[in-house]
Amino acid sequence: MWDLPSSLLVTRTVAFNQLLADVAPDIEAVVRRYADDPMDADDLRQEIAIAIWRAMPRFEGRASARTYVLRIAHNRASTFCLQRARNRALFSAISTGDHPVSPSITAEHEGARLVERLHDAMARLPDGQREVLALAVAGNLPAEIARRTGRNAGAVRVALHRARTAVRTWLGLEAEDR
Repeated sequence: MWDLPSSLLVTRTVAFNQLLADVAPDIEAVVRRYADDPMDADDLRQEIAIAIWRAMPRFEGRASARTYVLRIAHNRASTFCLQRARNRALFSAISTGDHPVSPSITAEHEGARLVERLHDAMARLPDGQREVLALAVAGNLPAEIARRTGRNAGAVRVALHRARTAVRTWLGLEAEDR
């Protein structure tokens, strides 16, 4: 699983744990700024810890370790908030469609139903539009999608617009519901 010798892995783990202990109050302050919900806060703490672990080998000492870690924490928190906002907007848009979900249904069932409706709508899209929409939902920007698909950014934006419009129509969302 790890490509590091066990002695280096132990050393890296000890250094990682010490670094987290040293900056824990600062990381906690970042988490409190970006996440109100306790479950979101836990998720964000874990994502920050993973990002720090992955970035440790690239630390060159140009700044203090605290500064380096806090930059990672802020970047990860910003990305976390953008992804959370996209997901909430997507699910709130879907739930306002022509198939309202009963509040008495469990959250798991509600989530599964929303995902099913979205998959059905996306399956109706032409392949090119489905591909760019899936990449956009995964958090990729049009320029990144263009690089990955070999299209130009303008064509990606047009395909995204057409795909979103079609999905909204098929989900029964009117212009005022957006």
